[in-house]
Amino acid sequence: MKCYRFLSAILIAANAFLAQSKVTFKVVAVDGTPSVVVNNKKYVMKVEEYPVYSVTLNSINAPVKYHYVLGKEEEKFTRTANSESTLNDFFNRKITVKKHPLLPKAFETSSTLKQSKLFDDTHVSTILIEGNQSEFNSLHANPKKDDYKINAKVIYVSPYNVKIFKTAKIAISGQSTLNNSKLSYKLSDLKTEDDSELYGRSTIKLRAEYIDPTFMREKIYIDMLNALGVPSTQGKFTRVFINKKPIGLFLINDDLNHKDFLKDTFNNGKKFAKSNSIFKADFYPPYGVGDLKYYGASSSKYDIYEYKGDEKKDANGKKIDSEKKVKEILIPFLKNIEKYAYIKQHFDVQNFLKALAMEFMGYATDNYWLKPGNYYIFKNTATDYWTFLDSDFDQTFGIGGEPSKAYSSTLDNYIKLNDEDEFTTTSRPLVDIIRKNDNNNENLKNILKKMIQTFFNINVAGPRIDSLAEMIKEDALWDYGLARMNKMSGKIKTHKYTSSDFTLQTTNTSKSTYPYPIKKWIIDRSKNVASQLKISVPSSPSTSLGYFEPNYETVKSNEDKAKDKSKATTTTPKKPVVTTTTTTIPKKPVATTTTTKKPLPTSQDQCGPSVGMVCAPGLCCSKYGWCGSTDDYCGTGCQSEFGDCKGAIKKPTTTIPVKKTTTPAKKTTTPAKKTTTTKKVTKTTTKKSLPTSKEKCGASAGFVCATGLCCSKYGYCGTSSAYCGSGCQKGYGKCN
Repeated sequence: MKCYRFLSAILIAANAFLAQSKVTFKVVAVDGTPSVVVNNKKYVMKVEEYPVYSVTLNSINAPVKYHYVLGKEEEKFTRTANSESTLNDFFNRKITVKKHPLLPKAFETSSTLKQSKLFDDTHVSTILIEGNQSEFNSLHANPKKDDYKINAKVIYVSPYNVKIFKTAKIAISGQSTLNNSKLSYKLSDLKTEDDSELYGRSTIKLRAEYIDPTFMREKIYIDMLNALGVPSTQGKFTRVFINKKPIGLFLINDDLNHKDFLKDTFNNGKKFAKSNSIFKADFYPPYGVGDLKYYGASSSKYDIYEYKGDEKKDANGKKIDSEKKVKEILIPFLKNIEKYAYIKQHFDVQNFLKALAMEFMGYATDNYWLKPGNYYIFKNTATDYWTFLDSDFDQTFGIGGEPSKAYSSTLDNYIKLNDEDEFTTTSRPLVDIIRKNDNNNENLKNILKKMIQTFFNINVAGPRIDSLAEMIKEDALWDYGLARMNKMSGKIKTHKYTSSDFTLQTTNTSKSTYPYPIKKWIIDRSKNVASQLKISVPSSPSTSLGYFEPNYETVKSNEDKAKDKSKATTTTPKKPVVTTTTTTIPKKPVATTTTTKKPLPTSQDQCGPSVGMVCAPGLCCSKYGWCGSTDDYCGTGCQSEFGDCKGAIKKPTTTIPVKKTTTPAKKTTTPAKKTTTTKKVTKTTTKKSLPTSKEKCGASAGFVCATGLCCSKYGYCGTSSAYCGSGCQKGYGKCN
């Protein structure tokens, strides 16, 4: 009897389990009705919210293999569903979400920055644009027509959400790119019926990246600006369709003069109390160039600047006169430009130097230092403070100019790479004036050092490039074969790329003919500039400030429920790779530590808790962490514990805890935040005592690779010769 009851209980439990087991499959299909194939059986899917189709299959347990069919086309690869529902897959794309290695920060992220989930770069989103086809035809036939935009419905699709904007607008974007067969776009009025925006953005730009076969140069450049702590947009890849016709792969960027970007970047997402001013600078010789030079109270050369601020109409309801705003606001700024090298209350010198450093390292051939244009200058009215905002970075990392000459250029002769016509001089008043101050010039050099010691380093940039390339490759090759939309009269520029171009430009480290592959440029430039600065390129870049990471879009459409759910399930990134699912915290082994005190070394350049150094006697440590003797270093914000300060002179006797670890400390997948001390860890662990990983490995990560995997010299697990060959770390995995 007892046996019968026991068997009955088992059968009831089994039936209950089978009754509850089910998996929902979801896929984005722009045109046609898809089916999912599970266990060799095809199931037709129904539209859930266009363009997402779904079907729920009962009596199926995850994990389970599946693939999709759309019309006569069937996916030639197999997917795996690991939970009761897939994300929104995209038909015939292997990767739905991919975590990427992160870039270590050279400087702290601004405290005024509020990041948008729009720029979660772990997936390629989809944007569908719908409207009157004759209006689209007219738009594409007249790309140079000023202020020409048409009404459209915009659908934004990610692996997590569908957002619909029924009353949006679309326009052609760009200047020199208007002659390209593949055009860029600007989407505006992205608001739903309940006034919700696209993750805090009502306007975005879709950058075609047409001259770059990798689509990645601008994205990597922006990522590096973010790691540098410079006010900048972020970047995220998306595929675009117009009336179901494929247009191509694009990079989503912010419109830098839009209020959404400005308040999120400079005011923590809050509305400014006062109207602000922002001016766009262009490059149109011989008519004018945005060199930020003062030409007197009145000059036609100021016509190159355009007011893009908050005020759109005057008191009489007329459109704001841009020329008048330039005269009232910008020209007085230019008139006082001589003062900004020494008086920093009105201009952000530090971030301007960072922008210059990035242009110098990335060889930004279409930007301010070489070609004065493609930037904005923003005035925060409440603080009377100006900030330089660089933009448009598709001609970088070896595309444009003469890379073979540029990679060895110095700070002093970089401007001579400018080979423009007679109307473009080598005069950059703001650069020249600021660099005349020795402290500023040394600061610029120290910024370059920190870049090389953190993110401008192939050991961290290389794996990120590899990961992004793997995610977008299918979309890049798809883009190469698409018909282009530019139908204007006259000559149109056309580029033809192949899979070989994509592979060479994203992987090659030895080819030095034009254009330079991205990795080749980073390797050569970092080595050459390091030599100029009398430092070396570290094999293990500094991660003392943690990593710059996006704000991840892992929230379902019902945000309130998702917030409740997020309290129970923590989503954290794996160091330094993004993880968008669960937190992994090995419980063993537990660290045994002892702490002693050790005097800090002295320095004549960097200082402070983030680098673990004090300034040499007689020098002050500024609030930005640099040694010097002027008021900029010894005045407000001076760190008295790391050098002399006015009224608080101290000897460099600061101590720092030294952690001696006999076993690795508990590992989490969250990148470390900046701490107030620098820790020196002495590890006596062996391979056997470390937890295993299929991703990051090596001494700095505290992981060994899983059985059968090799640990590359860059600290990643894999099986190819790139992992198991030269530089393979024998103590942390298999090696050939």
